[in-house]
Parts: sequence; C-alpha cells; structure tokens
Amino acid sequence: MINDLLMSFFFGMPAIVAVLTARNLKNPMPRAIIFWGGLIAVVCVAMVVVPMVACDGHLMKPYKSCIGGDGIASLFNRMAPAILGAAKLYILVGIPLAVLAYVIELVQNRSARTA
Repeated sequence: MINDLLMSFFFGMPAIVAVLTARNLKNPMPRAIIFWGGLIAVVCVAMVVVPMVACDGHLMKPYKSCIGGDGIASLFNRMAPAILGAAKLYILVGIPLAVLAYVIELVQNRSARTA
C-alpha cells in the first residue's frame, strides 16, 4: 500500500506542479500549454492513480478487492483500456509537450532580451 501511495505521489506531482507554476511563465503560449496540458495531465493521473490506490492489481493485472466492492472492481476493469491510454498519454505526450513549452519560453525570452 505504501508503495502505491509513493508511486502515485511521484507519478502525479509533476502534473500538479505544472498547473501551479504555469503563471510564472512570461509568454502566453507556453503559459497556456503548461496550464492546460497540466490540467489534462492531472485528469490522466487521476484516472491511473485512483484505481491503483483503491484496489489490488495494476495496469497489467485485473483490479480486485477494491474499497467499494466488486462493483467498483468491475468498473475499473471495464475502464482498463482507458486507464492504460491515460497513462500512455501522460507519459508519451505530456513530457514532450512540457519540454516544447519550456523551449518556446526560453527562445522567446532570449529574443526579447536581444531586441
């Protein structure tokens, strides 16, 4: 159980930090990318973390012994493709999008300083 809580913390914290720190960016396009991308990432992380913490099992094994009973376990098992898709979306799209936003911010700040 503690492993699931630690993993959910370290898996979800970058998305939360992105939303909270987006206002520190100076340029509007990177700020919007980080803020809205961070909000989508928070939803994706919630889709992955809630079943992981509430049930036994994980993305590659069926969920069982959920806190809410067998109904919740069957709901999470039916949602398993969407949960796996959310995890892939978070990792494969979220990280490159954040890097792109920070590169755009760096380039725009550098060009503003030289102009």
